[in-house]
Amino acid sequence: MGLLNRFADPAVEDQYVTDERQARRTATRTLIIIAIAVYVAFTIFNPMFFPGAVLIIYNSLSALMILALVFAYYVVGTRFYLEWVWLDFLIFALMSVAVVILMASLARTEDTTGTSFLGMAVINLGIAFAYASIAFVANVRWFLAWAMSVMLIYVGYVVVVDIPVFPKIYMISNVSIFLTFALFVNWDIDRRARDVFVANEALDAERQKTEQLLYNVLPQSVAKRLRAGEAVADSFSDVSVIFVDIVGFSRLAKILSPGHLVEQLNNFFSMADECADRYGIEKVKTIGDAYLAVSGGTASGGQGARAAINFGRELITMMQSRAEESGVDIKLRIGIHSGPVVGGVVGSNRLAYDYWGDTMNIASRIEGTADANGIAVSSATYFECGDGFAFSEPESLTLKGVGDTEIYRLQM
Repeated sequence: MGLLNRFADPAVEDQYVTDERQARRTATRTLIIIAIAVYVAFTIFNPMFFPGAVLIIYNSLSALMILALVFAYYVVGTRFYLEWVWLDFLIFALMSVAVVILMASLARTEDTTGTSFLGMAVINLGIAFAYASIAFVANVRWFLAWAMSVMLIYVGYVVVVDIPVFPKIYMISNVSIFLTFALFVNWDIDRRARDVFVANEALDAERQKTEQLLYNVLPQSVAKRLRAGEAVADSFSDVSVIFVDIVGFSRLAKILSPGHLVEQLNNFFSMADECADRYGIEKVKTIGDAYLAVSGGTASGGQGARAAINFGRELITMMQSRAEESGVDIKLRIGIHSGPVVGGVVGSNRLAYDYWGDTMNIASRIEGTADANGIAVSSATYFECGDGFAFSEPESLTLKGVGDTEIYRLQM
């Protein structure tokens, strides 16, 4: 960032300035209220110290200062304050001129207050520098420009005024001390704020990575519910459940090396994921060499049974093309059944959105009846998908744990 605290990327710098000024907007407005209260207090107590003629001038100028501060309070609440950082310089330049006029009007009260114009200048400049070091938010360069301009004007005035050299050196030294501390305070506040900004940016990046990982294993809507502390449990009246399995996987495991086998599985699952994305199918999980998905669930965008069948048909086609290229003859069996299921997230480790119910069990059993590179569906799925698909005549099979079930085979 360098001595003057600036990010190399202009876009990052603009974002930091906007965020910091937005974050400190309330504090800046509070600072303005404090300044208004100070001028109001002076107006109340000054009759105890100043003669009437001077008091009228002082109170009139104080009233103008209060109005200017009220206007500054309004400006800080606008978008211009966030976008135009040079407003700080402009506001304090005008306030500096007003303070000089105020001190000049009180120059005749030296006999009463015991403080000369130059003495009041030291006091007022010290207050102004301290006040501005906080009020210039994310704005070290403009603060430095304003502070050095004021200091040069003050030094120039002190040099030409007709007083002994020692008082000149003494007053310039005092104001220089105020300026040095003010510069350090403004720079250090900005430096620390930039460190916090960088840390927050890094934290946000890590949070986004974490959220992305979470969204990879859970639907986004489900992840948000979990983060909100909600127990996730849903009921679906009509979901098409898809079971995909590799035919003769045990035989493949014996003839392929472990690395080659994992490569083939990875290709299969990657193709299944690609097809699922294309048809709006929700991947539920993989179980060994099996791929479980649903159409019509919490994160599905497909058209129920039709999308499920199109998904299965294209996946088989892609795997056949892959088998021709690789020389490894991998065939798939796909079973689909439509019906009610319950979905939700259970446990606290390795979170996943899963589905339960008889529909899941029936789809699994139907998958076992499918031909190699074939798709078998239940009568519920058959009637739901409507026209557009060619099926064989229905077959009545006895499925384990299910009983007599009518299935249809898709004619590929």
